[in-house]
Amino acid sequence: MSALGNKSVSPEQLARFGEDGYVAFPGFLSADEVAEVRANLERFIRETVPTLPREHAFYEDKSRPETLKQLQNLHTYDAFFGGLTIGGVFEDVASQLMREKAVAQNVQYFNKPAGVGQPTPVHQDGYYFKLEPCVAVTMWLALEKVDAENGCVRYLPGSHRRGMRPHGRTTTLGFSQGISDYGEADERAEVPMPAEPGDLLVHDALTIHRADGNHSPTRSRQALGFVYFGESARIDEEARTAYQEQLTREMKDAGKI
Repeated sequence: MSALGNKSVSPEQLARFGEDGYVAFPGFLSADEVAEVRANLERFIRETVPTLPREHAFYEDKSRPETLKQLQNLHTYDAFFGGLTIGGVFEDVASQLMREKAVAQNVQYFNKPAGVGQPTPVHQDGYYFKLEPCVAVTMWLALEKVDAENGCVRYLPGSHRRGMRPHGRTTTLGFSQGISDYGEADERAEVPMPAEPGDLLVHDALTIHRADGNHSPTRSRQALGFVYFGESARIDEEARTAYQEQLTREMKDAGKI
């Protein structure tokens, strides 16, 4: 894929990221590159998903394969996604935005199936990561047209500069924690980020964001998410292990995985 070269982040984009906690890269991948990603994703879903551990494949309705909503760690299961993630353009841009070497952690598939895709609760990714210091970015690559109808990402500008907000349990599979004190003033300040296929959104691990459910009766909302930690970040392994074990137990008890 030609996108696996170098891309320079402009001074304006660096400034925007520092000020708002997120930045958009329109047309980051070409139409042909998006088609290549989607073809490999379809292959992965067809051939590999049936073999995955239950905690790495989430469905809106487990009895309906077409409601697949989230996949974890694609880069560890498949060479194409490994090559896309490590040593390529996404890693390069993450390093530039964090101003230190990026270390790949996860590649996720996100979907909101037509008509049934649920809202993504308002949260900060850093709450899940358990890092000290919390130096990390998440990249969100649109694979389809995304707008208000089918659940575009909504950011709270500048929230990354105000620290971690309190989180509490949610009932949303794949997003078990949401901000518990999010109010009307926060909602009024949100900025929706519609996207075209190939557009890339990048946000800081402390940037507050959410997405509505998919209200379209015909359109899904497919995207890839790339998570990179800065090389200075250290994981609180005990806290992360305890959180993951509890989450897995709860999902199994609820029949979600």
